[in-house]
Amino acid sequence: MARPSTDVSEREPTPPVLRFAMRVIDAPDHESLARVCVEELVSSFALRRARVQDATRVWAEAGGDDEDHPVLAMTTRLSAADAPPVRLEVGLGIGDDVAIVRQQVLDLVGVVRRAWARLDQLERERNEARKDALTGLGNRRAIEEWLDGACLEALHRGGELAVMLVDLDHFKRVNDTFGHPAGDDVLQHAAVCFRGHLRPTDRVCRWGGDEFLIALPGAGARTATTIANRLREAFAADERARGCTMTIGIADLESLAGGGAGSAELIALADECLLGAKQAGRNCIIAAARLRETG
Repeated sequence: MARPSTDVSEREPTPPVLRFAMRVIDAPDHESLARVCVEELVSSFALRRARVQDATRVWAEAGGDDEDHPVLAMTTRLSAADAPPVRLEVGLGIGDDVAIVRQQVLDLVGVVRRAWARLDQLERERNEARKDALTGLGNRRAIEEWLDGACLEALHRGGELAVMLVDLDHFKRVNDTFGHPAGDDVLQHAAVCFRGHLRPTDRVCRWGGDEFLIALPGAGARTATTIANRLREAFAADERARGCTMTIGIADLESLAGGGAGSAELIALADECLLGAKQAGRNCIIAAARLRETG
């Protein structure tokens, strides 16, 4: 007796609904999910058109309007109620059994919504993994990943990039005198100061303890020094600083000429400048450009 064939080509094809669910669940990000959703709705379920969009852009679309085949539009929301609205719009053929097709679409949209919510959760978790819980600033991992790409881009395009290492002077004294909650308040004040006085394009993270790293794309040593002075003065002038001040070391890509040009070298040079500023008495700024000028 002949054995039953087990060739994949002879197996039953995957039902459209199952294939739709599998592709949606496997989508690695929101844009991929949007693309899979509209492609499958048009190709596997014979909808006239499908489009995912928000208030500013179309994420993905498939199909189109056909004057010979009028459609009934149906719009439903994919994103959560507390998030900016992202909507799916589909076109149903007028000649179809609208009630049945509408219910089928709603069932499929339920799958997409659950996948969308799962991606939202994963994105929140990724963001939290790159955030300092106390200050709300980025953490070391976040800025190191970003800075690698920023260095490469600046070098490729001949742009400027500077980094600052900021140390809070006498921070240990605050902890020892007033307690750790007071120290936490000083760190949070520093974060507020950074947000208020840095440019929208700048990046800042809590580097560790009472140190912060700031990346300034498009800035050379002169611009970075101006910003650093503004930060130092604003921080010390507020009573929440509890007598702490800022010591800052600055390095820019131009300062690395002939000595390597990666993010690690840039940070190391800023750290060298920070050490020099501490040795110079604290509450001051030293930039690598100044060190180069003085030999």
